[in-house]
Amino acid sequence: MKRFDPILFSAFVLLPLLAGAQEMPPAPVSVVEVVETTIVPTVLITGTIYSRNDVQITIGVDGQLEYVAEPGTVLKAGDVIARIDTLPLQLQKAEQEAQLQRAEAQLKFLSAQLERQRDLLNTSSTSRNQMEQTESDRDVAASDLRIAEMRIKQIEYQLSRATIKSQYHGVVIERLRREGEDVSRGVAIARVTDTENLEVRVFAPLQYSGRVGANDKLKIFGYESEYVGNVRTIVPSADMRSQTFELRIDLPDEARGEWAIGQLVSVAVPMRAAKASLAVPRDALILRQDGTYVFRINDEDIAERVAVETGDSAGDLVAVSGSLNEHDRVVVRGAETLSDGRSVSILNDESDGIISSIAND
Repeated sequence: MKRFDPILFSAFVLLPLLAGAQEMPPAPVSVVEVVETTIVPTVLITGTIYSRNDVQITIGVDGQLEYVAEPGTVLKAGDVIARIDTLPLQLQKAEQEAQLQRAEAQLKFLSAQLERQRDLLNTSSTSRNQMEQTESDRDVAASDLRIAEMRIKQIEYQLSRATIKSQYHGVVIERLRREGEDVSRGVAIARVTDTENLEVRVFAPLQYSGRVGANDKLKIFGYESEYVGNVRTIVPSADMRSQTFELRIDLPDEARGEWAIGQLVSVAVPMRAAKASLAVPRDALILRQDGTYVFRINDEDIAERVAVETGDSAGDLVAVSGSLNEHDRVVVRGAETLSDGRSVSILNDESDGIISSIAND
């Protein structure tokens, strides 16, 4: 009777499996190229949306309020916010116009009398003293005329300030005085905010102050939306207690209807200076207990497992270091089932799609 040989039995069992492994069809994968790009790591900092024009409206003259726009009134540039009863000013203007006519008549009379006295002076029918007195009275009448003209202009200016008009598109958000109230010049009667020109104000840690400059583009994230804002200005003075500095970022026009004044948003502020490095999409990374690696596809379409170390990230790109070169092809779809040395079938080369679009962002 023959003895059972376990080694021989194992060989008979494993040979078909090995043969089958050698005959495995190429694995379908999608690849992208490794790129060299600038990675700028960011940190999300909470900011608040403000209106660039949020002002209290004050009245320009003393008087009784005739009209004040209600809270919620939508204003266009030139729309009336408040109006003072102008009857007292109109009566003052009418009085000054009468004074002006009186001064004009007096000046006309004295000018004519002065001309007659000058003619009579040569015939000794009038004295030089009388002529000089008439000349003085004429100059006083001319001065009274100019004073009356100036007072009329002052009243016209007050009349122009009796009606307060909006300087921009906005909304009345508060009414501080009502119709029928007597108010003095300079009293606040309403509050208006501009709903079109919006900005984000962010108090960022002082340690990041050298990473942001005027006119930089920063990503802003809100509820289910994302926009890119332009840094309009950086307030140079720092808050000594909180160790922060202020950024003011203009919002694009398309954010007006979606984001509201007072809403909290997140702003991606650069943490460190930009650094050039090799980068791959996050989907290309395989995370295992023994380390992080990617699958590189060589010219023969064979998968090669390459260990990498990850660095900073920006969007979907992650900086990597290892035995990779720029333009190497790495797998982004189908890598989970790959093994080192496995042949692959490239379904779609996404090098010009994913990487390029991310790098441009």
